[in-house]
Order: sequence, then C-alpha cells, then structure tokens
Amino acid sequence: MKYVLISVLAAGLAACSGNTGSAQAVLAQDQAVDAIAREWVEAHDFNGVIMSSAPGLPPYQLVVGVADPDTARSLTADTAFQTGSVEKYFAALVVFALIDEGVLDIDTSISAYLPDYRSDTGDRLTLRHILSNQSGLPNDLLQAFRRVANGEMEAVEAIRVPEAVSLYASGDLAFEPGEQFDYALSNWLLVQYLLEEVTGLPYPQLRARHVFEPAQMRQSGGYLNDLSNTDPRVNDVAIGFDPGDPAGQGDYWSPSFFRGSYTTAADMIALERALADGRVLSAASLDLFRTVQAPQQAYAFGGRFRDWELCGETRPVSTQSGSNGASNMTSAYDIQSGHAVAMLTNVDESQGEMFALSARLLETMMGCGE
Repeated sequence: MKYVLISVLAAGLAACSGNTGSAQAVLAQDQAVDAIAREWVEAHDFNGVIMSSAPGLPPYQLVVGVADPDTARSLTADTAFQTGSVEKYFAALVVFALIDEGVLDIDTSISAYLPDYRSDTGDRLTLRHILSNQSGLPNDLLQAFRRVANGEMEAVEAIRVPEAVSLYASGDLAFEPGEQFDYALSNWLLVQYLLEEVTGLPYPQLRARHVFEPAQMRQSGGYLNDLSNTDPRVNDVAIGFDPGDPAGQGDYWSPSFFRGSYTTAADMIALERALADGRVLSAASLDLFRTVQAPQQAYAFGGRFRDWELCGETRPVSTQSGSNGASNMTSAYDIQSGHAVAMLTNVDESQGEMFALSARLLETMMGCGE
C-alpha cells in the first residue's frame, strides 16, 4: 500500500520571532516530538493522525496513510473519524450542561424525567448511575447488533427510539445501581432517549448546541448507521479497514435509533481547552464531571480521568478513548498545564500503545522528555 506522509513542525518560530532563544527552544522541542512520532509510526505501521498541542503555540501534526483503501484517498488533517465511545463523553457533557441550566439533576430518579419508563427500575436509577456505567442495566443493545449479523438489518433499522428503549434498555437490573461497573451500551441509548424526552429536541441538535458549538468543534458532527451518512454531509471521512485482510473487519454499522458521532484531532483538543476555559460547563459542574465514580476503572461520567506520572510527578490527565471496529481514537489532556495529544486511526491499533506514545509526547512538550 502506498502511504502519504504529511508532517507540520509547529510554526512556533513565528510565535516567538521576537526572541531567538525561545524560537530555537520551540523548534528543538518540535523536532524532538517529530522524531518520536515518526519512529513510533514506523514501528507500528500506523495509519492515521497524530496531533500534539502546547498552550499558545500552533500544533504539531503528523498525518500518514489512506482514508479509504478502496479509492486510495489519502488522509488529511481534516479527515473525520468515528468517535466510538467518545460519544459517551459528548452525551455526558450534554447532561451536565442541562444540569447547569437547572433542567436535570444528577441524583434524581429517572422516573421523574421518564414517567412511562418501568417504575420499579426507574425509581432506583439516577443519571449518576447511568453516566458512570453503574446502572445495573443489562447490555441488551447487543441483541440488536446480533440481529443485524443474522440478516435482520431492515427489521432493526425500522425500530424507533422509544421501542428500542423498551426492547434494549429496560431489562431487569443485573445488580443494585452503584454497586458495580458494567460498560453497557444500553446505558447510552437510555441517556439519548431521556435527553430527547426532557427537552423535546433531537439528540444530535442537543449535542451540537451544548458541546460542538461552545467548544468551536467545527469539524465534528453525527451520522446515521456509518460515516457514509453524515449530518452535516462530510466527504473527507476515514473508512475503517484491515490492510492485512481487505475483506476483514472494518467499522461496525449502527442502527439509526443509536446515534454516533465523528470528530478530528484538532476538535478533540479544542473541546478540552473549551472545558478548561469554562465555555462548556460551569466550574462546579466541570469539577463534578471530572470526579471519578468507579475508581478501579478511572471512570467518571462518560469518560476516564487518570493520574499519570509525567515529569517526575503525578498529574491528573483527561484520557478519552473510543473504538468502533477498526477505527480507534485517544486523547490525553494534562489538566494542569494544558498540553494535549490526540490520535486517530482507521486501522486497528492498541489504545494502550497510543496512550503510551501520548505520555512520551506530553513529557517532551513539557521539556522533561527524551
């Protein structure tokens, strides 16, 4: 396969033009980041986008490979990738934005918001339980994907959201809410439905209003089924594939009642900066949003926040990740310093390896790396 490589060393020289020493230091730092990233890309046969960003300086980007193996269309820095589980992060942010507005409460039973939902379960469940994947709801949404695999795609696609919630997000609780962690997709079908019922607005509109727009995520949006049907329409999308087996697993198809999203590396970093700047949530809501609810999983609400050893000290880092078949993405944002790394690929790659590189790049940007 022919790979296209695009790299951008930070234009920090321009930003530091008045100070030759600072400009040289920035250039040396970016060259170090570039060397580490290129070595890692070569070792992992990486196909995707790597972006690192230091506060106040233009970002470093490395783009390598193809967006679509069938057409050999090259990846660009603006190529949209499926977010996978990072969609949970977006949905949780919508909830917290509505908490700021006084529309929702994190510890009120969901029966107050969904009077038609089965009360024996709804009276025991809160948004805190659901957003932290500690609801006890069985992962019945997997049944829909099994039906698709068995040739029932048309029947599954005909299911509307209320019916989907009844079928796949209303099962008997497997454990008492708050007692265990279970990464169940059904939680997030219920969240999307609750948001629509409470506000009377489509979930994609809520996500745009409360997340993408305040964070100025201009290259992010939603889709139906897969990235061939994006809204708004995007042509520069990454199609998941297995280069070792062209007929192998790409990205998973999703039913219309369960909304997915796409984003770029730049937009993920923009979101973290917008959160830090108070453009998405109030300070009190952001503090709660980042508070881990399931310590063994480092899981807060819709995402993970870990303590990383960086530059010889323990630092809180927003570590978000998502996958959908072949496509994978990670973002790491050092909350104290504002340094960030985002990685997106449409060829299956270990998220653990992606985070390990992110840690190296963060330390290098902070001036304590190799």
